[in-house]
Amino acid sequence: MKSTLILLLSLIGVNLFSQEIEMKKDVEELVLLGKNAIVEMALELIDTDVSAENFSKIKVITNGETVQVLFLNPIKYLPLNSASYFDFNVDVLKKIVSYHPSSNGNFSEEKNILPFYQSKETDINIDFVLNAINVSNEIGAINILNFEDEMFIREKDNYYEITLISEFQESTYKITKETGKVFDLEHATLLPPPSWENEDVQEYIEVN
Repeated sequence: MKSTLILLLSLIGVNLFSQEIEMKKDVEELVLLGKNAIVEMALELIDTDVSAENFSKIKVITNGETVQVLFLNPIKYLPLNSASYFDFNVDVLKKIVSYHPSSNGNFSEEKNILPFYQSKETDINIDFVLNAINVSNEIGAINILNFEDEMFIREKDNYYEITLISEFQESTYKITKETGKVFDLEHATLLPPPSWENEDVQEYIEVN
């Protein structure tokens, strides 16, 4: 299934370059505070213990009507039998926070699900997976610095299960823990988001 956040970004059409957009007065006043101040306001609205350090990317966007903050972890690592919150979408003016957990295997639904916290162990395992991908002849190399897709790494007993979601394709494969060998590679084409003629498409710009 296509990621909610990838779908959101494709639907709203974030424009990173044009700054020509008409803003409501309260939106303009908020934007003038700058990205850092808006991010802090958004963090205060999240009803769980998170900080900017929980996320590898943070984007502030506006369509002139409201201001949203996207807290993102494009690469999501899930140990055995676990669940975490990786991404949050906060509408600062409407004070609406959206998020949902990602899971791996069996876990108690009664257990409190926490935001993802990167650790030395998760860093080592993520680096192992990325290195295995980049030396493989079966998969295209990944540059983590400009990675704009979404990857789920789910730990299994003897391998890692990978799901890589881009705008129009979903790839799944496995990587052995012992050797880093890639196997069971599959690709599926994703349908583009719906569009309708003669309907206004809201354009968002990024606030820096």
